Amino acid sequence: MLVAVVPVKELSRGKTRLTPLLSAEERHLLCETMLEDVLAVIAACPLFERTLVITSDVEAAAIAWQYGVEVIHEAQQIRHSRSVEAAAAYCREIGAEAMLTVPLDVPRMTTNDLQRIVEHGPIPRGVVLAPSRNALGTNGLFARPPEAIPFRFGHDSFRAHREEAEARDLPCVVCELPNLGLDIDEIDDLQRFLGQPGRTRTDALLHRLGIGERLHGGTGA
Repeated sequence: MLVAVVPVKELSRGKTRLTPLLSAEERHLLCETMLEDVLAVIAACPLFERTLVITSDVEAAAIAWQYGVEVIHEAQQIRHSRSVEAAAAYCREIGAEAMLTVPLDVPRMTTNDLQRIVEHGPIPRGVVLAPSRNALGTNGLFARPPEAIPFRFGHDSFRAHREEAEARDLPCVVCELPNLGLDIDEIDDLQRFLGQPGRTRTDALLHRLGIGERLHGGTGA
């Protein structure tokens, strides 16, 4: 069984680095919309037998249920890595062979991206890493079994995850996927995202909010 996992912290606390450009309400709406994009892509990928959202946020849980996604409730998200650890332990308990985790802020992710990661998954054990655009973060992590390595999300996590795999003599495959690599965290990411037009819900939201005009005009929310 292959399980997809999306950790979600409180939507109202997300994307604070976008504060100079987006209001708190707009950042909240952006997080909701990106989550919908990510869950819709996972739902359209036939490879996953189960999908989990791990969160303490009731709105995120409600969105997950709309997509038929199972929710693991956290009292509080302490760290992204801790959330993925809890999800991986749950995957082990339900007999999952492997787990793929992605963040909510990769709305350009495609089903082809997911398929490529899974296809490259080492057998019988190993990991696949899909780095962020700058190769510092980890935007996709496939682990067989789910707890194959300790999770080290955060700054320079791509290097850290590779080192964890190497320390355990596990095969580690790197998949560079431009769509999955394009996360939205900084204002520059918004500019890059809008410079590559797409048809996601997130594209529609950013256009509706006039974010492109704000970026070019240098004005905030």
